[in-house]
Amino acid sequence: MSGGNFDLDHAYLRTTVAAPLAEAMAQLAILQPEDPVEYLGNYLLKFVENELENQRKQEPLKTDQQRGEATATPRHQGDSNGNSQDGPTSELDKTLNQEKNVQAQLQGEQRVPELFQRFIEWLCASLNAEEAYIGRKCTDQSGAGIVHWIASSRTPTSVMIDKFVAEERGVTFDVFKEIEDPAAPVDADGNPLPPSVPKYLHIENVLREPRMKFFHVPKLGAYLTKGLKFNSFLHPDVFNDANPETPNIKEDWIVVSVDTMGQARSFTQPEIDSFQRSCTIFIQAVEDLERNLYMKDFERKTTNDDAMLREFNVAYAAQIAVQEENLMIQLQSMLEEEKNMKEIELRAAFMMYLLTSHVPTLAMASTRIVPFKQPVLVAFAAALGLLGHPKQALYNPVTKVPSWEKIAPLLEETTLKACLEGFPVADPPSVVEAKQALSEVTKADIEAGSPIALCFYLWTQAVIAQREQLDALAKLARQQEADAVALTAAESEE
Repeated sequence: MSGGNFDLDHAYLRTTVAAPLAEAMAQLAILQPEDPVEYLGNYLLKFVENELENQRKQEPLKTDQQRGEATATPRHQGDSNGNSQDGPTSELDKTLNQEKNVQAQLQGEQRVPELFQRFIEWLCASLNAEEAYIGRKCTDQSGAGIVHWIASSRTPTSVMIDKFVAEERGVTFDVFKEIEDPAAPVDADGNPLPPSVPKYLHIENVLREPRMKFFHVPKLGAYLTKGLKFNSFLHPDVFNDANPETPNIKEDWIVVSVDTMGQARSFTQPEIDSFQRSCTIFIQAVEDLERNLYMKDFERKTTNDDAMLREFNVAYAAQIAVQEENLMIQLQSMLEEEKNMKEIELRAAFMMYLLTSHVPTLAMASTRIVPFKQPVLVAFAAALGLLGHPKQALYNPVTKVPSWEKIAPLLEETTLKACLEGFPVADPPSVVEAKQALSEVTKADIEAGSPIALCFYLWTQAVIAQREQLDALAKLARQQEADAVALTAAESEE
């Protein structure tokens, strides 16, 4: 009798407890908590809690399915007076209503970062996930493909922000892999349609996936991710000079991911279905918002900014030309050595005066949403670096190129004015960085991209020249002092 009970207990343990206990032991080996027994107990309790929650979510769906098979009566019937009763009658109804509500909220957002944040915070709560995050597919300095994580439901405490997954290492890149289908459908002309990519990627146990990249202590749980392709309007080449009414639309990718790391559970099928529907809603909202922001930039650019900045550019150049003539007159009576020093000093002072007196016009650049082209961003970054902003406040930490999202706020009138008024003399390290950055661009490219950036470029060149002159004078003074000491020592020996 006792042997039979033992066999039953053993079978129960093997079928019910073996899998979670094995996972718990694997997690225990990784985390090595101070109290292993307490950890195992809490882990198994959490497993039971997750199983009960999954059963609770599945039960209404099974009930609805059984009802649908048993009767053709609509789920939403009228009352005795013929009035409609539209209240949610299942978990699926509630989920669909939540998705509809978040769709309306996303459509009300006016800025891309806020749209990202609202969506992933909602998604994380909706799926009972540990964290949700968004990444952009891009390339690093060497041209290799990466996914740069830019938003998290745990902001600002998330360790994911500004981390990246490389193409040759991360499992995330599987969402971009085209599916080879020998029986692929064809279009009306008989040409095969473009290959598709996976609908989603679900890693049920991240600890068993060798290509899973962790940015924190690995924990047992699942990883769910999806690649979303959309038409992007917020890129440097969107303005079409040949046909201004037709923007240059670029295909781009966003990656949305969620995980349950630490919950010791995988995502249920209803959660995966909701994830897919929500991602479709989200990417449509992203594309719509980018299109609207582009249209606002385009309208402002064509109806006001372009004409105003052309006039400003002419007036600015005229002021510089007059100053150069006056400078030559002032320097005529000076010795050649003094003339060079004074010319650099006066030119730097005048370029600073010009920037300070035109701050309201220069700050117009900060209102633009569409990123400028690379030469313009380099010019802005070089100038702002001289004004005291650290490199990490100007450059994308992953791609290592100037970021318009970081630079734009620093060009706002109040911020820019305070920096210019508090500017002493540029320190040598920032001058070296600015000079190196500007060596990779040309004045013509900067002027073609933005008259405002050209103003900063001219000022930066003047500041660099002044700093190099001061360094040369300091070096000469040190050399003269060393020569004097050597001469004195030689005379004493005699």
